[in-house]
Amino acid sequence: MLWQLAACGTPALGANLFHCPHCQHRHWAPRSCGNRHCPRCLAAKSWQWQEKQTRSLLPISYYHCVFTLPAELNSLILTNQRKLYPLLFDCAAQSLLEFGRNRLHGDLGITAVLHTWGQKLDFHPHLHCIVTGGALSPDGKQWRSPKQRKFLFPVRALAALFRGKFLAGLTQMLDAGELHLPDLELKIPANRTRGFSLLYSKPWVLYAKPPFGGPKQVLSYLANYTHRVALSNRRIVAVDTRHQTVTVTYRDYRHGSQRKDLTLSALEFIRRFSLHILPPGLVRIRHYGILGNNRRRRDIEAARAIFKRRGCAVEFQPQSLVDPPCGGTCCPLCGKAGIRLVAFIDATGLLHMIGAGPRPCDSS
Repeated sequence: MLWQLAACGTPALGANLFHCPHCQHRHWAPRSCGNRHCPRCLAAKSWQWQEKQTRSLLPISYYHCVFTLPAELNSLILTNQRKLYPLLFDCAAQSLLEFGRNRLHGDLGITAVLHTWGQKLDFHPHLHCIVTGGALSPDGKQWRSPKQRKFLFPVRALAALFRGKFLAGLTQMLDAGELHLPDLELKIPANRTRGFSLLYSKPWVLYAKPPFGGPKQVLSYLANYTHRVALSNRRIVAVDTRHQTVTVTYRDYRHGSQRKDLTLSALEFIRRFSLHILPPGLVRIRHYGILGNNRRRRDIEAARAIFKRRGCAVEFQPQSLVDPPCGGTCCPLCGKAGIRLVAFIDATGLLHMIGAGPRPCDSS
């Protein structure tokens, strides 16, 4: 996978031929790798995703909750990503939904995004959840908002429920032999019981930010979280080929978010970056409650009908909330958007006309 990221935007992957319908200009551009861990390929995907999410926005406040797993579980999570990342999603979402049903007597809407990194590229699995500031009643006829607006739910109580759900699910998987154990001590029941007691006794970190001002702020914020990878290209400030080191910038949140430089050996840099490569097929953005794929259309329409009766504006235009990145979608000659892919050369040198089969490339 790493070779794809290294070859992205270079002749090694071939080239695309674009045609501009406005000025009739044709130009070649290097092909992208399309890998979801590539920072170069994410800008267009991020905008397309945001444009789609605009159709589900409501004229309400939204809340941001961050669920973090304790560092003691890092080695177990790294060894069992396919099992434990979905458990993290489900436990965080179900904790929020349970509080919504108990306190607001309805279903929330939740968008959860998995991040696995800290500022220094260390392993730090956590879940960003954007939550609707209110819940839709089971019959779809009422929208119930929280009485106070500074926070959605009590943080400590929500964190305790999340901790209980996650450790219960983890215990069930361990008892069923579904997990690989990286530490021999975990295979001893007494040691495992002692470790779980310590995890139950310590408070788990749940960070809740103040509510967003409205839908525009929500999309702007999501733009920074949905299709982000562990390291963007702009954070790489120096590559020393002689000493085999890479220098990246990071924010030191313990000292007023100061921007600092971190120099790593090339091997250590690759090791840290590789910690955040997700297993193939693992979905890192998931929706729950009234935003779930099986009920979103029905429930969002019901909620919008409620707000419409209240006299609230409920229609949002994607263009008014987020501007698409021009990048490769604009003609380099006239600058207008709408260029069309008409052919491409693959990594083996074969020319593919769109709608036709491959044929050898004539370099003349």
